[in-house]
Amino acid sequence: MKRYLFVILVIFISGCCSYNKSDLEFNAKELAHFADYKSGDIIYFQSNLGDIDTIKIVGFGTERNERCPGLNTPPPVNHRWLQIEHLPVDRWFGTSITEKKTEVVYQELLSISKYPIETGVYYSISFKDFHSKILPKSTVGEFHTDTIKLNNLNLTNYYLVRHGYPERITEPKNIEIIYWTDKFGLTAYKAKDGEIWTKKFTH
Repeated sequence: MKRYLFVILVIFISGCCSYNKSDLEFNAKELAHFADYKSGDIIYFQSNLGDIDTIKIVGFGTERNERCPGLNTPPPVNHRWLQIEHLPVDRWFGTSITEKKTEVVYQELLSISKYPIETGVYYSISFKDFHSKILPKSTVGEFHTDTIKLNNLNLTNYYLVRHGYPERITEPKNIEIIYWTDKFGLTAYKAKDGEIWTKKFTH
């Protein structure tokens, strides 16, 4: 009897899994959020107080599952992320320990996950102590078409991303707002104490 119920359950789950493979693909607008980042890029940010932050683009990661969900199988998903290393000292990395070795897991600056069955796209931005809230069917942030001036940078067509967990903003140097553009990716950010960092262009 238990085996019969198991077979019925598997058939039911499989029957409920119907989606167009095209819904699993990232479109041009979604991929544009990754800007023109390339592995090995060194990017500098300068604050209105003259401080410098430096990050290195470690690389991109992808994970894809096209199979229908089952008892031990997650739902179909297409996941893409961008990892960074903070220089000269990285305090925001993690580690992955296996039986054979320990690997460094760098912070994911931007990640996008697409679930075709529920037609949901989830965005996540993490930078130092900043973490956006992961919500379904959302965008990178609040899109603005006005022009604002941050330090010496005029910013238009930008996404304003607020810290997803404001209760964690307890220190003056905690980042509370990030400004993201499809042209430059992480373009600026603002700390609780008012210090504003903008991307430093070398040419």
